[in-house]
Amino acid sequence: MLLYDLTSTYVEGTAEENPMMRRGYSRDHRPDCEQLVLALIVNQDGFPFSYELFDGNRADVSTGRSDSSHRGTET
Repeated sequence: MLLYDLTSTYVEGTAEENPMMRRGYSRDHRPDCEQLVLALIVNQDGFPFSYELFDGNRADVSTGRSDSSHRGTET
């Protein structure tokens, strides 16, 4: 079994020049800062299996993958 979770992280300073940094829904309650979205896939023991970075204004519902290259099947 694999678990999929999203989080966002905001930045200040020169990191704002990164093209992935965008204003979007801020889980940190910092709408004044640009951010990026991190999707993390972990195994049943909580160890990272895979990750993907998205632009900071990416909607959560649009981050799911349509293929199975990063997903496992429940056993």
